[in-house]
Amino acid sequence: MSPLPERVSSERVYEGELVSVTRVRLRYEGEEVVREIVEHPGSVAVVATDREGRFLLVHQYRVGVGEATLEIPAGTLEEGEDPVKCAERELEEETGYRAEGLSLVAVTFPTPGYANERLYIFAGRASEGGAPRREVDEDIRVVRLTRDEVVEAIRRGEIRDLKSIAGLLMSILLNLG
Repeated sequence: MSPLPERVSSERVYEGELVSVTRVRLRYEGEEVVREIVEHPGSVAVVATDREGRFLLVHQYRVGVGEATLEIPAGTLEEGEDPVKCAERELEEETGYRAEGLSLVAVTFPTPGYANERLYIFAGRASEGGAPRREVDEDIRVVRLTRDEVVEAIRRGEIRDLKSIAGLLMSILLNLG
């Protein structure tokens, strides 16, 4: 394996509400390259099942792809926030369900080629806890699917969000849901 590149310089070129972009200059074996890194505070995703063993998914519009997606509940970490607390909060805010104990399934890098985001995937049972507390831009419909329905939805391309596919299939394969 080749040695790690040397970081020659870095410059913040964009500071946004959620993400920042830093331009880095790297030296690989004497040659310099420039790359942009999207800096993200990190996120969580929750593979939750209800008392009947159905998976809780959310159907919502996603501005990045310009369409509604079917995915597991997820959200962005606040500064200094514990990932499990964030997962519990996001599950309740988006679905109205409360976590009954979450286990960390994986810590992933959704797009390591250009972003530093770490995504924590949790799995666990959930019970109805009341009304969701959604943000103004979250027009969410909760969808509950059985294990077989989840597999079919992935096969048919109805679930295309990668964190959801990974989290759901990992939970099924590891018999967590």
